[in-house]
Amino acid sequence: MNTLVGSRILIFSAGKPADKMALRLQRSGAFVKALNGQERDVLPLIKRWHPVLLIITDWTVDMAPWLNELLSLPVCTHLSVLALGADDEAHAMSALDAGASAYLADTVTESVLRAQIGTLLKNGHHWENTEVRQDPYIWINPESSRIRLNGSEIRLSRRLFRFLHYLALHPDRTFTASEIANVLSDGQKFIQENSVAAQVHRLRKYMEAAGAGEWLETVHGFGYRLTLPQKISFDVKLS
Repeated sequence: MNTLVGSRILIFSAGKPADKMALRLQRSGAFVKALNGQERDVLPLIKRWHPVLLIITDWTVDMAPWLNELLSLPVCTHLSVLALGADDEAHAMSALDAGASAYLADTVTESVLRAQIGTLLKNGHHWENTEVRQDPYIWINPESSRIRLNGSEIRLSRRLFRFLHYLALHPDRTFTASEIANVLSDGQKFIQENSVAAQVHRLRKYMEAAGAGEWLETVHGFGYRLTLPQKISFDVKLS
């Protein structure tokens, strides 16, 4: 499976913007936010968006105390960190000692960078483990494989559970049939795009039993999206 697909990655740069890196990762299926700013801007975005990987570009030794403090916070317990900077031992050791999961010289090839990102995502807290909870409307617990909508528990197959969980992590985002097929098949291409509509129909029927069928919308000509009740959609929106 391509571990980039569906992963939330935050790229932080205090220097030159990392827009090109962000675009390449997005094209590989990741959800990416590129933050060009100050160190103090990182924590609020982590709290709001819950990335599984933080990539720090232009690493300097002076950033070590900040990273060490950041990773001591509960919200960063499952956060993997990749630091990119100068090709020397002092920079590498300062990042690793501060808690970075890995350090690479910023001159590495694209293939090496992607391989390292893939390894960190594979070993990290992937989106499948992220709970969605906004009582009394929606609760999705991956650990117990349980779902409640409007206070009523519904039972889904593993495939449909994965589908609804993924949509709930990205409310109001429209996904194409191709993107949904990849989610349903767990990246293994077992689901054809022309069967996505049938899977959506099945999921909507289960949701209707809990009075939530209208949350799963068909966006004609584009795909499908999950629209939560307006007063909670802002709280759970992750991308």
